[in-house]
Amino acid sequence: LEGFVGGGQVGYNYQFTPGSGLVVGLEADAQYTDFGNKSRSVTGTISPAAGAFTSPTSVRIPGNEMNFFGTVRGRVGYAFDRVLFYGTGGFAYGDGGTGRDDFRTGYTAGGGIEYAMPVDSFLNFFRSSAVTLKVEGLYVNLENKGNPSERSVLNPNGSLVLSRSVTARESEFAVVRAGLNYKFGSY
Repeated sequence: LEGFVGGGQVGYNYQFTPGSGLVVGLEADAQYTDFGNKSRSVTGTISPAAGAFTSPTSVRIPGNEMNFFGTVRGRVGYAFDRVLFYGTGGFAYGDGGTGRDDFRTGYTAGGGIEYAMPVDSFLNFFRSSAVTLKVEGLYVNLENKGNPSERSVLNPNGSLVLSRSVTARESEFAVVRAGLNYKFGSY
């Protein structure tokens, strides 16, 4: 899959001691995606049961695509002055994955690093102690169990075998993102 991701995030963090110390929090995010591996047509000889019948035909095979995904996660880390190292994990949701609209749920896990920018930094155009830069990576696994799926295999002899079965389909992917954050409230 390849495409574009754009979205937003909101959260709350609590640091137990000023300066350095344990940080816990909760975050939620949602992203619009333009991931696409569009459907395609395959032409071949259909042999559903070992040559029961054969005839040249064209078959549409659904592709994988995703329109949006989001997460609701816990976050635990340790701050060393201006730098926070953290791990995160929780609930994930999204739609798409088989070329038709379907809603999926699953889980996510990851980690990252966040840096509180100095007020006088040239990148801190807010001139506020509430601005941070963040880089994080997430593994997302969305699963939809028990839905019928069609599977097709193009054999070396040129025959196209189609079968319909009930399987668990998974959509799993990794996301690496960078962010510029502004913290509201006391800091």
